Amino acid sequence: MNNPSKTSPEKYKRIIEKSQEIHFEMYSQEDLGILLRFLTTSKKEARVLELGTGTGLALSWILDGLGAKGVVVSVEKEAQYMELTASFFGEDSRLQLVHKDTHLWVNENKKARFDLIFADTWTGKFTELETVLDMVKPGGFYVVDDLNQQPDLPRGHQDKVILLLEKLKCQKDFYTLPLDIESGFMVLCRKRN
Repeated sequence: MNNPSKTSPEKYKRIIEKSQEIHFEMYSQEDLGILLRFLTTSKKEARVLELGTGTGLALSWILDGLGAKGVVVSVEKEAQYMELTASFFGEDSRLQLVHKDTHLWVNENKKARFDLIFADTWTGKFTELETVLDMVKPGGFYVVDDLNQQPDLPRGHQDKVILLLEKLKCQKDFYTLPLDIESGFMVLCRKRN
């Protein structure tokens, strides 16, 4: 992981250090963070959903771009990661940390709508894709990463990515923007009709 830049959120470097201490290596890259902050900032009083909190690296960027009246719901099933994230952001009233399997959470909250959804786990990416896309408000964004081949991803991951990309490119209600930087991202924006 590169050293954080001067534009990184205040807690970003400390989260990286703590993540390394617990051997968490599924980092959200800085370019992705910059993109998430940019998209979050573009929405007044944004409602944001993060599926797969991890240790809070991407969340730090989202919160950095979130207005005072915005809301972030961040869902993570791993207790150790959730505890670390809560140690950094637990006092932020704009944040709702949910310790639950993302698959269960999505299926219990299908009617919820968000300005930005970042799918950083299998749910919303390889499973429940249509359900999660339905949760994006008109003019809202869906962001997915880890689309480029990487040696540390599980076997068979790239085959799933190829199918995912085909599905995302065919979404008639969305504009798509593939970004071939770092781990590979795609941004979808729901059309306003």
